[in-house]
Amino acid sequence: MANILLIDQQPLSSLGAETALRNAGHSVIGPERNGLDGLAAFRARSPDLVILELDIPKLGGLDVIKRIVSRKSDTKVLVLTSLPADVYEHLCLATGAAGFVSKDDALETFLDAVAKVLAGRTYFQARALHLDAGANATEAGAEQLTARELTVLRYLADGYRVKQIADELLLSDRTVSTYKTRLLEKTGTRSLVELLQVAAQRGLLDDWPGITAHDVAPKKDTSRFADLLDQVPYPICLRAPDGRILATNQAFLSYLGLTQDEVLNTWQRDLGIIDEEHILHARVTFEDAVQKRIPYMMLVPMYLRGQRRVIRHSGHPVLDENGELLGMLCTSVDLDEEAQKIQALHNQVSYFSSIQKRRGIYLLQHGDEVANLIANAQMILQGRQSSDYQGGLAVLLERIQDNVQMVSELVRMELGEIPLTPFPENLNHLTQESLKVLPGDSVPAWTLITARAQPHGWIDPARYACLLKALLLHMKHEGALGATIQLEWFEREADHLDWTLNVKGATAPKHTDATPVLYLALAGKLCDLLHGSLEIVRDDGLVFEASVILSVPIASMQPAP
Repeated sequence: MANILLIDQQPLSSLGAETALRNAGHSVIGPERNGLDGLAAFRARSPDLVILELDIPKLGGLDVIKRIVSRKSDTKVLVLTSLPADVYEHLCLATGAAGFVSKDDALETFLDAVAKVLAGRTYFQARALHLDAGANATEAGAEQLTARELTVLRYLADGYRVKQIADELLLSDRTVSTYKTRLLEKTGTRSLVELLQVAAQRGLLDDWPGITAHDVAPKKDTSRFADLLDQVPYPICLRAPDGRILATNQAFLSYLGLTQDEVLNTWQRDLGIIDEEHILHARVTFEDAVQKRIPYMMLVPMYLRGQRRVIRHSGHPVLDENGELLGMLCTSVDLDEEAQKIQALHNQVSYFSSIQKRRGIYLLQHGDEVANLIANAQMILQGRQSSDYQGGLAVLLERIQDNVQMVSELVRMELGEIPLTPFPENLNHLTQESLKVLPGDSVPAWTLITARAQPHGWIDPARYACLLKALLLHMKHEGALGATIQLEWFEREADHLDWTLNVKGATAPKHTDATPVLYLALAGKLCDLLHGSLEIVRDDGLVFEASVILSVPIASMQPAP
């Protein structure tokens, strides 16, 4: 019997599948509820078979299949899903799955598919096995969507915004925006509303919870206007002369936290967000502007999600070609958000001011340190009879050279004069070799805990070595005698990995000398240059602990010389 990993976020269906598999004599791992946990279980347990639902958070089923297949293991993948076979079966086949079963199929069909896939066979409908690249298009000239584009489409249909989709799929905002643009181009649509309408008509949203063709079809008389409104990034709506809301954009709905069905053809009083004390004033102001066909503006207190907000609400009359009043085009500006933006600008000014002050501090500290080294060198020169004259002077000159070089490196980085020169490197080996060449008397004694496996990535070895040196020099100046460096990695995307250095050590800083901030400033700049971040976890005079996370492009396991 086989070890089978189950990945499904739906408790009832996963329980049914688990029970059926155990009754058939199989050992079941899980069920895991999302793609990330499912991949982690796959890597840790190496099951004979993975059975997964496509509709899962964090990566999504198609991405999980792709990552499992890329490992080139003996594990097979069987899809058990509620999503439509005519849209997804051929995509699962192309991605590398060994079989596809619908949750509407009989239990015998599911167990038959499990047996066949475990025996090394595939389990697909004949039409999926013979489907060519363009056969799934439901309209002449329509382009077939990729698995990732379909996943993004589903999230858009569920009301997710670009940043939320990026967080769910572990992608960048720009990548998700690119997929959204491709969806618009391939479907020949110009707005999100039109995209979802066309997708529903083509059956791409069939069986998707919470979305129907009716949900995405705008009112016939305002659809064109709604498309234009949706291009506006701030809340806006069209109100009829009697005050009913005829059309809104997505920013308006998102701000109120309501759906289109809850808002259209309603009055402000129906939304329950303005109290009785102010609703009368708002109605009188609106009706007066409608009667006179003039713009209006008023301040309106509102209650959203339990919080009191004050908005500046304004409207402008919209007339047709005959001069008849169609309604008022209304906009809303959250004054609290404006105040926050102003505060953010003040914070930025303070931030840049602190950076300027910080530069002055570390340059003064650094100048004092170099002057101290030079004074020690002069004392050695005056006492040449000492037996360690040449060795001691050489060490001091080397430290002066290192310090001046670091200041030069930091200034060049701030001026943007240092280009990256990445090479394919074994990251464990590169870290170990970079640490070995550091002078033992300048840095704490270090202990290196390498990462599991041997990840390879494209990285600038000189800048990476300088980053390690800057961190250890900071610890040395804080009195650390030892440092532990633990390496970790995580393959977050198909072509990039997160390379993490956790640095920790006990410190005992000298109270007479201020700890130079030059080294941390340099380490932070190097992290920015290497597409990463530096987080100081603890630096309280007793322990220094920092975490560096670099985004590194994956290189071949056998890097070219």
